Amino acid sequence: MAQNLNMLTQGLSGHVGDLIFYERNGKPFCRRMPQYGPDSMSAASKQSSREFAKASKAAKSIRSALNGLWQPAKEETTIYRLNKAVYAALREDTGHARGKRVFSANALHQHLKDFRYNKKAVMTIGGIDTIRQEDGCILVKLPPNWQHWLNPPKDTRYIQLHAAALDMDLDNNTCVGTATAASCVALGEKQHSLLLPAVPAKATATIVVLQLRFLHTDTDIQANNSASNEQAFITAVLEPALPPAEKQEQSSKAPRIARKKRSAAAILATASQPTPVPFPSLAIDAHSIASPPSVKKDKKPPALVNVE
Repeated sequence: MAQNLNMLTQGLSGHVGDLIFYERNGKPFCRRMPQYGPDSMSAASKQSSREFAKASKAAKSIRSALNGLWQPAKEETTIYRLNKAVYAALREDTGHARGKRVFSANALHQHLKDFRYNKKAVMTIGGIDTIRQEDGCILVKLPPNWQHWLNPPKDTRYIQLHAAALDMDLDNNTCVGTATAASCVALGEKQHSLLLPAVPAKATATIVVLQLRFLHTDTDIQANNSASNEQAFITAVLEPALPPAEKQEQSSKAPRIARKKRSAAAILATASQPTPVPFPSLAIDAHSIASPPSVKKDKKPPALVNVE
C-alpha cells in the first residue's frame, strides 16, 4: 500500500487542497497545510511584518524611479538585497515604537552606500566624494586613480559614466524629483567628476547612483553583450535640498553653519549630532554678593625741578 502511494506521489510538488507534496533526499513526502487563525501571530510579529512590507514598498519605489531613467543591470539577488538593506535602515529609527518607525537620510546612507545593483560585476571604486554644494547641486567626484579599480574587457577604449540623483519621498513611496548627468571618458583618464543639477523638493532623502559601462567607441555600443560588465551602485544618500520656504523655517528653528561645500559624510554626521542642552541658570542672592574692594589710587608723583 505504501509503495503504491509512493508511486502515485512520485514527482509531485506543490499543494492539492490542504495537502502539500514535496521531496526530501529523493523521497516523496506529504503533509497537511498549517492552519493560521486570526490570533496566530503575536502583536510584535504583526508590527515586524508591516515594517518589512513598508521597507519593500520603499525599495520598489527606488527601483521604479531608477528604471524610469535607465535600467541598471540586475541579477537574481538584487531585489532581495535591496529590500534587506532598506529594512535595516528603517530599523535604525529608535525615536519611534516598532510599527511606527520612519526612514532617515542618515540611516539610508549607512545601509545603502556602495549598494551594487549587479553584484556579478566586480567594479567598485573607492574614495568617491559626493558633495552637496551651496546652491543645492551635487558633485560626484572620482578619485585620481579611479580607473585602477576597474577591470575592463580587452578591446575597451572608453568608459561611459551615468549619474542620477533621486529625491525620494518614502512616506508616500514616490520620487518627487530627478537629475542626471552623463559623460564618456577615454580609458586611462585621471580624475573626473559629474555635476548633477538640483531642484529643491520636499523629500525624505536624495539617493545618488553611478553607473559605468565599458565601450568600444564613444557611442552607446557596449564592449560585449554581457551585463556582467555593467555596474550601477549607490555612492551616497544625502539630506534633500529643501524648498526656500522650508529651508527658511528650518534655519529659524536651529542655527546652521554655512559652508560652501560639504561632503555626504560631513552633512550626515552634523545632522546626527544631538543638540546640546543649555546649562541651567543659577539663582543669585543679592545679599551674598560682596561689594568690590575699593582700589586706592596712587598720587601723582611730584614734578622734578632743576635747581642751578
